[in-house]
Amino acid sequence: MTVSVKLFATLRKYLPEDAVNKTATIELGDQATAGDIISQLAIPDGHIHLILIDGKHSAEDTPLTDGAVVSFFPPIAGGA
Repeated sequence: MTVSVKLFATLRKYLPEDAVNKTATIELGDQATAGDIISQLAIPDGHIHLILIDGKHSAEDTPLTDGAVVSFFPPIAGGA
């Protein structure tokens, strides 16, 4: 299956070189999950705070469907 992957903020450094507009197109097996994307892109543990699949809050073990858009967000820090 083919999915679109969007990485935000500090995670963008893990995008493949062929990514366009901060989005990568990735080929995965039929039973793939969001966690498989994290492994394929070699994103270290603890670097992802939020996963959205087609705009819905999801977990690493959420199964993907062909054509899904998967967005990953890091923890946000800041304050006064």
